[in-house]
Amino acid sequence: MLAPQFSLRSILAAMVVCGFVSLIGASALRGTPWAIAVLISMAAVVLILFVHGFMFFVLWLASLILPAGRKRKPAESPFAGASGREV
Repeated sequence: MLAPQFSLRSILAAMVVCGFVSLIGASALRGTPWAIAVLISMAAVVLILFVHGFMFFVLWLASLILPAGRKRKPAESPFAGASGREV
């Protein structure tokens, strides 16, 4: 199925969260100091997540375009040849 499936519980939880954010936003527009602070902090979290996602995307593109700085050596056992006793 192409469309994602959401349960009624998850949709109602999202609606409750959006309702609280809207209530805080309305209080912030009225000039309540605590609501302004909460709204600014939520905006800061969203901005930080966006910047981190953007930087990941830029570095991911750079890793695809630019060649790797070092070559990998073939995998070998860390226990091969260094047992410490002669047989």
